[in-house]
Amino acid sequence: MTRWTSLLLTGVVSALLLAPPLADPVEAQRRGRGRQHVTPPRHGAPAREAPRGYHEPAFARGYDDGYEHGLADGRRGARYDPVESRAYRNGDRGYAGSYGSRDAYRTNYRAGFRQGYEDGYRDGTR
Repeated sequence: MTRWTSLLLTGVVSALLLAPPLADPVEAQRRGRGRQHVTPPRHGAPAREAPRGYHEPAFARGYDDGYEHGLADGRRGARYDPVESRAYRNGDRGYAGSYGSRDAYRTNYRAGFRQGYEDGYRDGTR
């Protein structure tokens, strides 16, 4: 029994030592860990939560912008076209130098925008 206890204790200690250090909650949220990104409802739109997974400022901003565009297009019966938006094409709305590469920001913004647009368009056509 002591052998199993020793192995279990070694495993727990190893897991704790290998786990990343906990950041303060504000920093964790800024980097996409911690609570999910939740956007308050706007103009009578239902509250929504960004999809689970990798979140960081560019994706979150793109998701919000895409959702609004998709919701508007769906409500007015426009064709599904997330890339026609100037915000999507520019892809750097909300960029700050502290976020790193502008190209990486654009890539993440556009991924969030497409996902948000899809969700918004679906909600707008209901």
